Amino acid sequence: MKPDLTKKAIAANSEDMRQMLMDAVVRASEAFQAIQAGEQNQAIGAMLDLDRDLEDALALYRAAVSLHRAGRAP
Repeated sequence: MKPDLTKKAIAANSEDMRQMLMDAVVRASEAFQAIQAGEQNQAIGAMLDLDRDLEDALALYRAAVSLHRAGRAP
């Protein structure tokens, strides 16, 4: 992959990962606020699917690192 294209791909992955993680923080905060208010069901509802979202963010991270490493390969 050309260096310019690699940088663009890493930037796109990084931005998508950043947005996913920001959304996860918001949902975790909502869950925390709900449980503090005694709303267990609401807290769990806010957390549902966080594992999937975090796995997606991890996949983007791994892809970005792989692109970086592939670009440095001899």
